[in-house]
Amino acid sequence: MECPIISADSRQIYKELEIGVAKPSRLQLERTEHHLIGEVSIKEDFDTAKYVEVVLDRLNSLFDKHNHLILAGGTGLYIDTLLYGIDDMPTNDPFIAEALQQSFSESGIAVLQDELQTKDPVYYAQVDRSNHVRLLRALNVIRQTNRPFSDFRNRQKITRPFDFIHFNIDIPRAILYERIDRRVDEMIQDGLEAEVKSLINYKDLQALQTVGYSEWWPYFDGHISKDEVIDKIKQHSRNYAKRQVTWFKKRENISVPWSANVLEMKSDITLHLELH
Repeated sequence: MECPIISADSRQIYKELEIGVAKPSRLQLERTEHHLIGEVSIKEDFDTAKYVEVVLDRLNSLFDKHNHLILAGGTGLYIDTLLYGIDDMPTNDPFIAEALQQSFSESGIAVLQDELQTKDPVYYAQVDRSNHVRLLRALNVIRQTNRPFSDFRNRQKITRPFDFIHFNIDIPRAILYERIDRRVDEMIQDGLEAEVKSLINYKDLQALQTVGYSEWWPYFDGHISKDEVIDKIKQHSRNYAKRQVTWFKKRENISVPWSANVLEMKSDITLHLELH
């Protein structure tokens, strides 16, 4: 059955990122129709809301030709918002954003973490506390509304014009971590260092604040060794995978036991989409 794949990966969508985001190979892209792979520049503003807008528009044309589609990827927020919607949140206040950014630049991420823990312990317990972009976003909303950011994250279920079924590949933790380490080694062999170095002028962009790229900046400044970079990428990748597993286990899904046949599948979750 011919079945297009729609990516739900928040980094594979960027044109300039290749090795470090483990995009599908050229052969895979030629064999199967893919969407949302390498379609946006890192210089463009692209967030969850924009992703949902693009995908919903794309689905209209895809369902004219296909009865079934596959949504694959590991960005839980993209998937949840596409399927279930998200509450309206205040847009960023530029003056608050500037003040928060200055605080972050001068004092580091710890000051953001402390404020969030005090003002919204619920979201503090859920968020990736090493991701300063998410901390800045949450604190911007908190400061301008005097309400916890978590209050705005209680999504109201919406109705989409398609049915979906979750499939979650349940890979044993030891095998998952071994695969991550092996994939990082392959990325290094394929030229990840050169790819990241070519993007050094864009290192402050949000798209580059991601595992596989941000670990290199201290190395290029002469502060850490290459071996340390590789170790950090592996560790941060394992940490991210663990958070993915936790996220997706909260959703009702069909758990697919790991086997050799699914060993090379890169997504943590796939969704079978079917038009009503």
